[in-house]
Amino acid sequence: MQSLVKDTMKVAGGRWTSTSDGPSPDSCSTPSGEEGVTFSWDQIADGVEDPTAALERVDGAWRDKGLATNTQSVKRADGEILHRVGSVDRDVDTILFSATTDRMTIEVQSLCGTGNVNDFIKR
Repeated sequence: MQSLVKDTMKVAGGRWTSTSDGPSPDSCSTPSGEEGVTFSWDQIADGVEDPTAALERVDGAWRDKGLATNTQSVKRADGEILHRVGSVDRDVDTILFSATTDRMTIEVQSLCGTGNVNDFIKR
């Protein structure tokens, strides 16, 4: 998950800041019903002059890694066009890259793995 996020930041360009102090753990249930842990690690950056080009770079990089992607461009209430590409795949539960001229974001959730969330909480 971390390498996919780092690669996405590099391909998209810009100066990225994590919204948490590293990947953030949360409890989950594995497909077999065991106690598990999942991680999120969201990032934010300033917008880009050409969000469509950033979207195309990220989409291409993910496809090169074998991820299935879904792209979307929607007009927001403020008139800004939000460009998004997402994937639900074998490497992560979900990842979403969004770009406008004001801001870029990466939202990611890892797959659920066996473990206890308390083992990963920083004290």
